[in-house]
Amino acid sequence: MRITRRNSGTRIRLLSASGSSARKARPLALGAILIVLFLLVRRGLLVVFLAAKILGYADGLNAWEGAVSRQTTVRGGIPVDVYRGSNPVSPILIVHGVNPTGKNSLDLVRVSEGLAQAGYEVYVPDLAEMKKQHLRPEDAVSVKTVFQSIGRNAGIGCFSYGCGPALIAAMDPDIRRQVRFVIGFGGYFDIRETLEFVVTGPETPLAYSKWVYLAANSDLAVDETSRQRIREIAEKRAAGLPVEPGIEENLAADARSLLEVFSTTNREDFRARLNAAPESLQQRLDALSPSRYVSRLQAPLILIHGAYDPCIPAQQSIELAEAARANGIDHTLTLLQMYGHTNPTLPKVAVGSIFGFYFPEASRFLRIVNLVIAVR
Repeated sequence: MRITRRNSGTRIRLLSASGSSARKARPLALGAILIVLFLLVRRGLLVVFLAAKILGYADGLNAWEGAVSRQTTVRGGIPVDVYRGSNPVSPILIVHGVNPTGKNSLDLVRVSEGLAQAGYEVYVPDLAEMKKQHLRPEDAVSVKTVFQSIGRNAGIGCFSYGCGPALIAAMDPDIRRQVRFVIGFGGYFDIRETLEFVVTGPETPLAYSKWVYLAANSDLAVDETSRQRIREIAEKRAAGLPVEPGIEENLAADARSLLEVFSTTNREDFRARLNAAPESLQQRLDALSPSRYVSRLQAPLILIHGAYDPCIPAQQSIELAEAARANGIDHTLTLLQMYGHTNPTLPKVAVGSIFGFYFPEASRFLRIVNLVIAVR
């Protein structure tokens, strides 16, 4: 009987202690749940506000995260804008496309500010020749130089034609282990295929003009007289004006061959002319194609492309994703179902478009923004 009473008393004491521990644990569990809920809500709001700012609605993120500092420095002779918010977590280098405003593009400034408010320290170099639609192998060297000046592991982001030099820099053996990830929006993978699309495809208000490209690459001609004539021909054709008689016939052989590459709308003819083009053009195209170096890449890829892009076809990002898969590189590819390049054309708001376009595309876009925040 004594033993039974002792066991019973022990049991009562254990139950009492267990109940006391449970009561003490409840506030801790409740606190943990509240913290998790707070973090989830905060993350959700950050995703929504950043997405809104990228699309041009900046007030929400500006009010929540506050102002961003923007300072211009010089890294290896290259002007670089550095954006910092209140709590920078990790750096990212962003490469602009072939636009005349470069790092000062209003869209790029807004995106850079938004990323800084989301916790990135953002570096945006100004690549002078790319602002003239003049894409050169040296641009990848410039990207590498700026990346190395950051002094620590960083991500790389790029837009449009800026993705060629950005990806090639990310594949460089000197820095590829320091590149944490690459985010590419509307970029190219093989410059020959992209050039074929530009030269032989239909002219649209959104598409880049092949004649602007020809003028920008007139430096491939050997002598200055031919370069000037190439630029004159390109400017006249871009404006829809007749070219003076005899000017094409008087071009040097290398300049005439370069002009012929841009003067066809037939794809098979384009390929034949490109294969017969000057060696200087062949070498430049090889050096500008990430497809030639993809096996060197180590960084994960986050690829976004408009499915109906009139400037750089979505097939370029699809091919890059396939090459990444073949080489065991972690990657995601999101095709946004819209027409346009870096500034897509949106359908009119109506019942059909709300459910058929805006809801599914908003979901895709928010997933992308969440991923961009997650890889900080």
